[in-house]
Amino acid sequence: MAPVPYWRVLLFSVLLGSASALHADSEAHWKTPDRLVDAFVELALRSEYSSRETPVRKWVSPIRYHVVHRVGDAGLHEELVATHLWHVAQITDLDIAPAATPGEANFVIVMSSDERLDADLQAFAGNDSDGRRERFFRDSMCLASLRADRSGAIVRATALIPVDRARSRGELVACVVEELTHMLGISNDTERPLPSIFHHGTVRSYLTGLDYLVLKMLYDPRVRPGMKGPALRPLLQRIAADLEHSRLVELADRLAAENGLAGANP
Repeated sequence: MAPVPYWRVLLFSVLLGSASALHADSEAHWKTPDRLVDAFVELALRSEYSSRETPVRKWVSPIRYHVVHRVGDAGLHEELVATHLWHVAQITDLDIAPAATPGEANFVIVMSSDERLDADLQAFAGNDSDGRRERFFRDSMCLASLRADRSGAIVRATALIPVDRARSRGELVACVVEELTHMLGISNDTERPLPSIFHHGTVRSYLTGLDYLVLKMLYDPRVRPGMKGPALRPLLQRIAADLEHSRLVELADRLAAENGLAGANP
């Protein structure tokens, strides 16, 4: 079935790689309003699949999620998903809860396997994954996609996690954290040496202080879906300054580490 013309679709993936994370964690150079705005633009307004800066994409409606289990350990996987989504709900003030029925879900997480992955890609991502399927199987660990309406409001998101592939590399938790956070509108994976789970080659499995602050900025009520360019950057500067003034910049590393899956340490 052809995609609905006005829907914009983004795909993200956790790329395979052996590079270790740079020592950016020990540096505080990103903990200024200017650097936070730069990081927001890099992570939320850019995409590895496009050279153009994209408008803001974010949820403005409640999220109702459903986990599709293709493999065992359903209880563990439900706990991983629920713990991380509880964490991001605390950060963003989003209304996130399990869907009453699968059909009511607008946020779907498929715990798949290498054997089933091609069929699950077609079933849950459909034509949206067609030109990237070969690249995904060659380079990627996990994948997420989202759909936004013409205003930039996200209306549906899907993640596919091949559990056996992720576990074989010790990256199941990282896949859950990264892909489910991508589904909130953090669209980019970056080569820039940012202290972020979205940095290519990272060994991180959990949200960092920088990721925490970028989510805070994205879901500040002053940031609206579809915003971009000249109207957005001065606003981001004010929001970043407010975060600094409220000491959230100073506390971000601790807040990111003591809650969610980092605090649970599953």
